Amino acid sequence: MTNGPILYTKHKHWLNRLLLIIASLVIFSVSAQQEVHFKVVDQFGAPVANAVVSTDGASLDSAETTAVMDQINKQFAPHVLVVQKGQSVRFPNSDDIRHHIYSFSQPKPFEIRLFKGEESIPVTFDQPGVVVLGCNIHDQMIGYIYIADNELTTVTNENGEATLHTRATEFNIWQAQLSSSHSERLHLTRDASDIGLQKVTLSLLEERKAHVKQRKFSRKFTSGDP
Repeated sequence: MTNGPILYTKHKHWLNRLLLIIASLVIFSVSAQQEVHFKVVDQFGAPVANAVVSTDGASLDSAETTAVMDQINKQFAPHVLVVQKGQSVRFPNSDDIRHHIYSFSQPKPFEIRLFKGEESIPVTFDQPGVVVLGCNIHDQMIGYIYIADNELTTVTNENGEATLHTRATEFNIWQAQLSSSHSERLHLTRDASDIGLQKVTLSLLEERKAHVKQRKFSRKFTSGDP
């Protein structure tokens, strides 16, 4: 009985040392990576938003986490949503009108018929690629779900800027206007000794409405919102 507190103190001492070692290893692992900054512009020098930069590496996003693609002011929000293969997405409708979401894209054709609020059931995206979203009621609603194949990813902001923490030198860049199929990616090799800003110029197609098939269903609602 008299040895109890002494043993407890010893165990606590070793436990503290073990936690300190683990914390040091984590800090070393993070610091060993580089902050790779990207600046993406188009052929006219204008910043390009919503470009997905990806490379090999474990994603910080878990496939078990459900992502969200909202609908706000008759637009998909965000315009480009990045998920990992096997991840599910909720489609809450924050507008005060009904939407009818669908996609014919090969990685995941699906349809969510007229709904409001939180009525929709999450959709699981289990194949890598790009899914183009449309609304069967509101033609101006176009959105994209980029399904990463267990990659490390980031998305450029309105200034065309994005950052990745990695030691990789090989990257892929996707943007919806890179090709009419919305599926092509540009491959980029970075000089590991160059720690400056990585400037990337994309030759983009003229922005236009993505090609999404319309159904006879929408004709019933051409006179106004349902």
